[in-house]
Amino acid sequence: MEEEHHLPADSNNELDDKAQAFMRLVFENDRRIYSYIYVFVPNRADVDDLFQDTLSVMWKKFGEFRPGGDFGAWGIGIAYNLVRNYRKKKGNVRCYLEEDIERLLEKEVRQSTRNIYYRVEALRKCLSRLNQVDRKIIQLRYLEDIPVRKIADMIGGTVKVVYTRLSRASDLLLRCIRRTLSEEWM
Repeated sequence: MEEEHHLPADSNNELDDKAQAFMRLVFENDRRIYSYIYVFVPNRADVDDLFQDTLSVMWKKFGEFRPGGDFGAWGIGIAYNLVRNYRKKKGNVRCYLEEDIERLLEKEVRQSTRNIYYRVEALRKCLSRLNQVDRKIIQLRYLEDIPVRKIADMIGGTVKVVYTRLSRASDLLLRCIRRTLSEEWM
């Protein structure tokens, strides 16, 4: 008869809470981390493997992550080390960049992914401030790539009305995003 090992109920709840917190942060930052790896690794399959390895290391070290810190930047730091190790192992793969240029590119990629993260967050906030009809029109046009004429049919309006609403909503979003970003950088 095998001996059963049971964790105290509190341990399971803590593990569930930890896993949920980790997954939420991963979902918010996965594109940012993946994009970072993608810039430095030419083979898509290797990028996928390195991304999975990065997530694995992040999970193992999740207890070291400071709550409230920049999870994406932390993940990129881990990815940075894995990418460097990958490139050392693939020594037979020709390196196309001088080391100082590569460091500069790495710095720029980190900054760009940070900026993209803040812009996406600002866009989400600003989209939630649009009225329901304008938000739906934006979604249909830009997320679902539905032609304006079809959107007009769907909402029972004219093509001109859809263009006018898109223009107005885009203008509102742009001003809101700029205002949100300027407030966050202050």
